[in-house]
Amino acid sequence: MPPIKPALVILAGGLGSRFGGAKQIAPFGAHGHFLFEYACFDAMRAGFEKVFVITRSGMQDQIATQLQKWMRPGRFEILIQEQARTKPWGTAHALHFLAGHWDGPFLVLNADDYYGSGICASTIQLLENGVQNAALLYELAPMLSPNGPVTRGLCRVEEGLLKEIEEVLRIEQIGADIQDEQGRIFAPDTLISMNAWLFDASFLTDLKAHVIQFLDAHSEDQTAEVYLPKVVQQLIQNGELLVTATSMPAEWFGITYAADLKLAQQRILQLEKTIYPAQFTKWI
Repeated sequence: MPPIKPALVILAGGLGSRFGGAKQIAPFGAHGHFLFEYACFDAMRAGFEKVFVITRSGMQDQIATQLQKWMRPGRFEILIQEQARTKPWGTAHALHFLAGHWDGPFLVLNADDYYGSGICASTIQLLENGVQNAALLYELAPMLSPNGPVTRGLCRVEEGLLKEIEEVLRIEQIGADIQDEQGRIFAPDTLISMNAWLFDASFLTDLKAHVIQFLDAHSEDQTAEVYLPKVVQQLIQNGELLVTATSMPAEWFGITYAADLKLAQQRILQLEKTIYPAQFTKWI
């Protein structure tokens, strides 16, 4: 059986309003890599075929210049999240631009999150086990920011399958409790989605149809967004999608706020002493 060669898809189109700028291209490590490049390096080591970076117009040249320092052109492709308004339409809208560019399995990750060095290898293992669609989940407590509330997708899992995902927009540690803005309290080991998904290419057909329908219904709304977890939830409810749930080690860190950046940069420097070379080897 030939090896499975998935793609890595990086969502890098957000405005970074809470961060105060383009956090997707903040420098990390001894050579100023972008944070998502460490996932790209993990993808190379795990045997992925290529990387797609979906970003907003105006950022593509800087991203391409950086990636071509260690990737040959055929190993990455930059897609533009095209839109008429300034505010992005959301993660589902961004991902639907992959349709027509890739016809195999793919792993979706955010550009401003570090998911742990093993997530790409875990994806290969899932595919080898016959899994087509999966949510790679984390426990809630280590996934918070000390600098303010964050958005997290709270998950209900039954018999190894994702049954429900609720997007909670403002969740944070308050005293001894983890709460949302309604005062609901969540257990530290509550499983959550950090927008790490494995999908089969057929998912893109349903996603594109959902996004087109959403845009038709909200064309005049300057703030509406269509989130990937909400699309997944609707497809699960309709019986159109089975999503395996698998837990990941608590190796995540990210940059929601500007105050998160320094600690994240320090953690990458530590990882360059143990897991990653400061100078990436070429992906040919």
